[in-house]
Amino acid sequence: MSSTHEREYIDKHELIMSKLLQKVEESGRGCISVQQIAVELGMDQRTVRSHLKIMEIHNAGVFVDPKEKEFCTKEGLILLAKKIGLKEIASE
Repeated sequence: MSSTHEREYIDKHELIMSKLLQKVEESGRGCISVQQIAVELGMDQRTVRSHLKIMEIHNAGVFVDPKEKEFCTKEGLILLAKKIGLKEIASE
């Protein structure tokens, strides 16, 4: 991979992660749809899903459905744990 393509890939990856965290914070939801991220960033869903799979491998979150349409971040799951009174889980 050339350095230009590598930089573009990294930039895209960071943009997807940033948008994902922004949507979790704004919505108060733990999981965000792949379609929503793709639409807001003007990207193909397959591209977004591929980057989210990498994030899943690095424990930044997980897909919660077999068709990989919803992605939950650690931050989002902690937010949900706090909402339902699982403070001990949220503090780990």
